[in-house]
Amino acid sequence: MIKIIVAMDKNNLIGSTQGRMGMPWHNAEDLLHFKETTWKQTILMGRKTFEAIGRALPERKTIVVSKRNRIEDPAVEICEDLDSLLKEYADDQDIYICGGASVYQQTLDLAKELIVSYIPGEYTGNAYFPKIKEDQFMCIEEVKKETFILKKYRRIK
Repeated sequence: MIKIIVAMDKNNLIGSTQGRMGMPWHNAEDLLHFKETTWKQTILMGRKTFEAIGRALPERKTIVVSKRNRIEDPAVEICEDLDSLLKEYADDQDIYICGGASVYQQTLDLAKELIVSYIPGEYTGNAYFPKIKEDQFMCIEEVKKETFILKKYRRIK
């Protein structure tokens, strides 16, 4: 099943692709949630997101979408054809889409589940998550954590 996991501010900002790349906040509780959710799972991200993280994450199968294979990490699988890869995960296996904005945009119509951490506040950046359409997704769970709100959405059939 294709699942999207994302953290965003109230304006759907997810990060920056200029200057200091990555998320414009540090939220330890959300990072722990991400780790626990994706542990021993397959994660997929774009090249810029991978470069912002700086390494493959431990105990996860890491796939990076990149047309220009400049990644020299043996722990990373490079994907040049996103559509073909996602067909493998459509039903039987879980894959967590971890960003960035372009990868989220390309996969949102295929995702069956969204796991969204709403980080309080407004931040500066230039990468945004697409608007979640209420006619396509329904919130099935909302949990108020100490430092963010976690919502899980399911695709409406």
